[in-house]
Amino acid sequence: MASVRERVTKSGERTWAVLYRHGNRQTSRTFGDARSAEKFRKLVEAMGPDRALTELLTDDQPQGVTVDELAAGYLEWQESRVTQRTLNDYRRDYGNWIKPWFGHRAASSIDEADVQKWVDHMAKTLAPKSVADRHMVLHSIFKWGKAKTRRLVDDNPCTETEMPRAAKKPPKGTTVPEWRAMLGAAEDRNPDARDLILFLGSLGWRWSEAAALAVRDIEDDGEAMHVNVTRVFRVIDNGQVLVEDAAKSWAGFRRVPVPNSEARTMLRRRIVGKAPGDYVFTNSRGGYWRQNTFLRNTWPGILEAADLGERKPTPHWLRHMAVAVLAAGGATAIEIQRYIGHEDISTTIGTYGGMIGGLNADVLTNVDRILSGQGPRGHVVSGEVVRQAMGQLG
Repeated sequence: MASVRERVTKSGERTWAVLYRHGNRQTSRTFGDARSAEKFRKLVEAMGPDRALTELLTDDQPQGVTVDELAAGYLEWQESRVTQRTLNDYRRDYGNWIKPWFGHRAASSIDEADVQKWVDHMAKTLAPKSVADRHMVLHSIFKWGKAKTRRLVDDNPCTETEMPRAAKKPPKGTTVPEWRAMLGAAEDRNPDARDLILFLGSLGWRWSEAAALAVRDIEDDGEAMHVNVTRVFRVIDNGQVLVEDAAKSWAGFRRVPVPNSEARTMLRRRIVGKAPGDYVFTNSRGGYWRQNTFLRNTWPGILEAADLGERKPTPHWLRHMAVAVLAAGGATAIEIQRYIGHEDISTTIGTYGGMIGGLNADVLTNVDRILSGQGPRGHVVSGEVVRQAMGQLG
């Protein structure tokens, strides 16, 4: 570990020495100001003494843009392309994890070894997904700078990084019997919450999509019914904000059939007397559902009344259950991808690949029977159909 020590000469002159180990011996290098000393200390920590000294010797030569400057351009470019929440996340991750290591350095001086050392350092304290998220930001910054329309850097040093691997676990989800127990508990405690839970389990929508559903986004011809994702809730500055003409991704904008008669009946009941732009799902006071309030005040009581034992589902578990039911009903990977709104089929396969079998022409009929508590051929589902489809829920 390198450190900075301030020294005062007999003449009263102040200097700053960076103490570090080079080979097998302790050595130091003196600077006339604290900023330069701290910069060199960071170089030693990030690159090792040999490369830090090389960087120091060439520091006065033109080096092109710094990583800080490259990042500033990239983040400004993203302002009109991503949501404010995503942009805030990028800025947070850059400030906390990238800037301290690379911000002051010339972007052209960063190589694959530097990035690998940085990733290995983060992997000591962060989960693999968190490391991957930070690495993605740096990768995107260099990719943006390397583009032929900019040519701010010649190479992207993030393309060959060996990332930490997470132990693969099957997705958590409720079984159909657990979901129906939750519906029964909600019926007594909060019928409005029951309707929302019924929808989440039937269609596998994200909370942000379901809570924002508008009356105009339901298409009903009296028999078949479809619902459309056209707006979502976003968390911006710690507040839940409705965003029109938005989804998590382009694939999130989707039109899907409502697969079960119970959900169709519920939706028809909820939209009676409402205007096209009104929320389909509202709480007992007539306002829209706020996720934090729902999770704090409503959801725990429903779980307790449902008597699920040690199992503590979250609303997102209902999305996984819906996928398991689709798979048990015979849906293919492509059908599931489109139905739940994944941008990339690899996401669907990577998350749910173990559940998905072949195509069955009667998928929606089978799904309706499963969700109502009946198996694909009318047999009562004890939970094993969904458990087998999801692998091991545990």
